[in-house]
Amino acid sequence: MGEITINITIILAVIGVLAFFVSVITELLKNIWPFKAVPTDAFVLILSIGLAVTAFVAYMQYVQQEILWYMILAAVMAGLIVAFVAMYGWEKLSELWKRFSRGGIENK
Repeated sequence: MGEITINITIILAVIGVLAFFVSVITELLKNIWPFKAVPTDAFVLILSIGLAVTAFVAYMQYVQQEILWYMILAAVMAGLIVAFVAMYGWEKLSELWKRFSRGGIENK
């Protein structure tokens, strides 16, 4: 159980750092000519997936492990979470987690 807690903590920290980098890069680049025509949400989505996959591949190279196809798929899904956090913040993600987790749906 302790190992799961440590892994979840590390994953949340990585998502937070990637979301921070996405926010900073978006603020720096959104007023430059080629990126002005792109909607900000689309830019954040593409940037988040790109950074998440790049960070994952860099980590796997660092630990010298084989990359399998489903790991890249998981990195893309993590990129979607990074994009959500970068666009809407942790509070919105927390609300969705509480809403859809067991026992979080209120009976009306």
